[in-house]
Amino acid sequence: MDRLQEAGLIPQLLIVGVKNVDRYRDNLPVDRRGGKGGAEDFLKFFTDELIPFVEDNYRTKDFRILLGPQAGASFSLYALMERPGLFNVNIITNPFWNRSVREYFIARAEDFFTGRDALESFFFVTCNTADDDEATMDYLGRLKATVESARVEGFTMLINRQAEAEARGLIPSPGLKEGLMEYFKGYAYPEDRNQDGLEDIRRYYEDLSKEYGYEIDLPEKVLVRQGDRLQRGGDSGRAQILFEYVAEHYPSNLDCYHRLAELHRASGEYERAIDYYEAFVARRHEPFIVQRMEGLRKYVNESAAYAVERAMLDSGADAGRVKYEGLRADSRNSLYFDESEFNSLGYSLIARDMLGAAIEVFRMNVEMNPESANAYDSLGEAYMLNGETGPAADSYRKSLELDPENANAREKLNELEGR
Repeated sequence: MDRLQEAGLIPQLLIVGVKNVDRYRDNLPVDRRGGKGGAEDFLKFFTDELIPFVEDNYRTKDFRILLGPQAGASFSLYALMERPGLFNVNIITNPFWNRSVREYFIARAEDFFTGRDALESFFFVTCNTADDDEATMDYLGRLKATVESARVEGFTMLINRQAEAEARGLIPSPGLKEGLMEYFKGYAYPEDRNQDGLEDIRRYYEDLSKEYGYEIDLPEKVLVRQGDRLQRGGDSGRAQILFEYVAEHYPSNLDCYHRLAELHRASGEYERAIDYYEAFVARRHEPFIVQRMEGLRKYVNESAAYAVERAMLDSGADAGRVKYEGLRADSRNSLYFDESEFNSLGYSLIARDMLGAAIEVFRMNVEMNPESANAYDSLGEAYMLNGETGPAADSYRKSLELDPENANAREKLNELEGR
């Protein structure tokens, strides 16, 4: 179940295990001697004690699955016919393994299914070729025939036949994985669906809720995965909405905090980015995230590049130039100047469609670092993007002069010169 949930193939489920006291007494309506079994009392324990306790103490939906191997398979069939709808899904082995219950169940099934109009239930039976002899298979076939002839609306009975190699083992497998995947085959959000954000995902699971008969929460892994898909497609706005939904409804999810931090960092909203880094670290101390957070804090509080960035975002490229020159001329200035940070700022401004401001930042960088081939290379790229071929060629030539091994500068210069 953990693996299926991790893959987003089934919803989150609570596992409730009932310890055996005397399973051949409690699970059978008829004991091995033909007398009255304890299934009626055991079912009453479920309805009067166990289910109310679980629902009072845990976050549940009005949806239950009964997993029943061996004697539990017989109890599952009994519960289906005595309390229809108590369990939405039954995943069991062949319930006719015990001779004492065979005729009881066949007679009860004919009475139960005949004339019944509807029953929303999924009954998944795994047959084990190593343990299911001809007699048990005959009775299972009779049950299947009864179900098919009754044509009860909403009731699905599937028989999962295991090959002999699959069936080896001390305890026959009830086919939990196969049963869950069959029932929840529509649960995973289709990867080929063209979705346009949160509302489309919500509509998909609202429709699925009607089919399954309970309100399905939007799966956090689907939301994160689809948010990533939107972001890769350049739609950061809708991606952000999905990540924020995850943060609100699944506050322990770390992926959403990391993604929201990076989104806000890329858009220059550094305080909000730091807040999301902090939310991540509060839940798990991850050295990489701590490093990103502390580096961003240092940038905001101590970097001259950030001061220039704020001036440009507030008042334009010229204001950024004024801020830069003022800081450089001020002997009392405590902010540091870092080549890589100015270079990163330039590319960040390009990503925000502020090409003129980016060129100004790259010019500042070559002024501060006249021996840096990379600074001239970046300036050449910005000029080239802006259609200024002459200044672009001059910048690439200077980069090659400083670093003759700069293949990128050589390639771009050849392109500009038509060679």
